[in-house]
Amino acid sequence: MIINKHCPLCASEQCALLYEGHISIFQCKSCRAVFNASHRPLEYGESYFNEEYRTQYGKSYLEDFDTIYALGKKRLARIASLTHHASGLLDIGSAYGFFLKAAFDNGYRDLAGIEISREAAAYCEHTFKITVQTLNFEEYTFTRNFNIITGWYFIEHLHDPQSAFMKIFNALPRGGVFAFSVPSFFGPQFLFHRDEWCESHPVDHRVNFSPKLIRRFLRSLGFTKIITFPGGIHPQRVFPQALIHFPFVRAFYAKISSIVSFSDTLEVYARK
Repeated sequence: MIINKHCPLCASEQCALLYEGHISIFQCKSCRAVFNASHRPLEYGESYFNEEYRTQYGKSYLEDFDTIYALGKKRLARIASLTHHASGLLDIGSAYGFFLKAAFDNGYRDLAGIEISREAAAYCEHTFKITVQTLNFEEYTFTRNFNIITGWYFIEHLHDPQSAFMKIFNALPRGGVFAFSVPSFFGPQFLFHRDEWCESHPVDHRVNFSPKLIRRFLRSLGFTKIITFPGGIHPQRVFPQALIHFPFVRAFYAKISSIVSFSDTLEVYARK
């Protein structure tokens, strides 16, 4: 197991060990990022979108089209609040292209994707007629500007997320938007079930964020407006559902979570 104790966001060597097991998890004392020091990539083939996805969500990625498509439309509405451009959209880690399909159906044109899985990329091109390049983002070279760049749960898979953020920022024109989702340590799993969170942490996830951390980091790059949303609202991870007042607790929890983006996952919308 190769251990890299340098923070992947700020390169600081001042980091505290949080967990030592199947992987080594540290927290940077400088920027506060929580990261996997023994990160290793996986093969993101057909089995990743079927068996592994089914284990987590109870159905395969393809079978979950309706949910992912509806979520895509919600994300597009949030993007529209930051820009009026409906063209020039690149989706990084586009999987089977469900978000790109939602974008097309909502009037977006000039769409493109990047996806490491050949099966997923081929499905998108064959089914939705949207071009997808099959390669790692680290190997991708921008030859043009995109008004909108998206990446739903892809940044955490990269060994060098800082370079990826800078690469995306430089590719965006002024007023362009980067919208993405990432794991968050400002949520119930990390704060209330730390041991379980560490033990189940994916080996291919490099870094975890918080709303405060991501806003500060993106501003340091030059993004001017940053909005965060909770990626999911799960009061049952804090309070037992058997509580007689759980419906009231759930409503209150959802309101607070929406305000402060308290969640195990985080959605971020940033304008350059």
